[in-house]
Amino acid sequence: MNDSPQHPSSKFGAAFTPQPAAAPAADAPEVLFYDVIVFGGGIAGLWLANVLKRAGYNTILIEKDTLGGGQTLASQGMIHGGQKYTLEGAVTQHASSIARMPERWEACLGGYGETDLTLVKYLSDSQIMWPAGSILSDLAVFGAAQLVNAATEKLKQADIPDALKEPGKKFKGAVYSMPEKVLDVRSLVAALAAPLKGRLFKGTPSEVLPDGQVAVDGVVMQAQMLVFTAGAGNEDVFKMLKIEKRLTQRRPLRQVMVRPLPQALYGHGIVGKPKPRLTVTAHPNGRDGYVWYLGGNIAEEGAKMTEDETLQFAKRELEAVFPHIDWADKQWATWAGDRAEPYDDTGQLPPGPFVQQRGRVMVAWPTKLTFAPALADRLFDKLQERKIEPVYKTEPPADKLAAADIGRYPWEGAAWRKI
Repeated sequence: MNDSPQHPSSKFGAAFTPQPAAAPAADAPEVLFYDVIVFGGGIAGLWLANVLKRAGYNTILIEKDTLGGGQTLASQGMIHGGQKYTLEGAVTQHASSIARMPERWEACLGGYGETDLTLVKYLSDSQIMWPAGSILSDLAVFGAAQLVNAATEKLKQADIPDALKEPGKKFKGAVYSMPEKVLDVRSLVAALAAPLKGRLFKGTPSEVLPDGQVAVDGVVMQAQMLVFTAGAGNEDVFKMLKIEKRLTQRRPLRQVMVRPLPQALYGHGIVGKPKPRLTVTAHPNGRDGYVWYLGGNIAEEGAKMTEDETLQFAKRELEAVFPHIDWADKQWATWAGDRAEPYDDTGQLPPGPFVQQRGRVMVAWPTKLTFAPALADRLFDKLQERKIEPVYKTEPPADKLAAADIGRYPWEGAAWRKI
């Protein structure tokens, strides 16, 4: 499977001309016709649906659970330019691709981009990279700061976050700041959902055909194009299309949450290895400070362990990196999940947005939150290449499917405990 149509019923060689439906049999279900139906209510699907709606396409979006409730709200909300992907000492293809994305987001957040994100809240204006180990960490931080084109700045001692410093002492090592925001992801989901009011539904597809027909909770619909940006749910699409070739992969991780912390921190603790030792974002926790949400190597290694083993490992790592913080009085929890991605025979992260196609079905992954705008561009361009234009005027199926609601952050439903 690739970007070219492969099903004999496909008519992409010429402009699509909708045909009037034949008179249905007396017992045949009603078929609802739309230009594009998007499946998956994460950032990728919501961004695409906004692009399509602005272009005049009759578009609806269907999410099986809650908007943002999969990988989106479990992400750390970092819009970054790829510095953490340069830790092997060279600019990788992934780092080069992602380096162009922060400016695109900045435009939208500032109200002068193609998607209005002015109501999105952000947790921090910047992210930092700091050495979280040996002298090799200092070299790795310096190298990462220089290799990718971003306005990195070496922080003066007074500007280094308090969370890194033992009270009354200077921090040893160079800390670099990157002007790349950390977003409050729920507000991002809400901002993208607002223009789509009345077009966001909850439902699960039970049948998908290459000609663009789909059944969702008993409702039969036909689209000029079905687009799946459903993360792990993309696997089910390939099964329904009876495609046996492996086209998806999952990379598990177990994020760690710890509370309460009195100070916020947003960034990457670097060692002389290809991955950050830990990546930290901080989220308001009511009156008692912040929840620290931990990714990086902690989440990678935690995926190989039980929850108890992960929490003990995370505590040891935090004690080593932040010896001035008392970790004995904290509460802990984890969130386990999979990063669902297109298949790569080396098991690595693909370098950018990725699209597979069969007939009138496109299956897509942004591969990173930051790439959502680029994925929407790619999918929209494919519609234009195939001369698919807005045609249908069918009303959204509000009387047949329930509206989709926004999901919760992992720490809001976590089973907290002390260790």
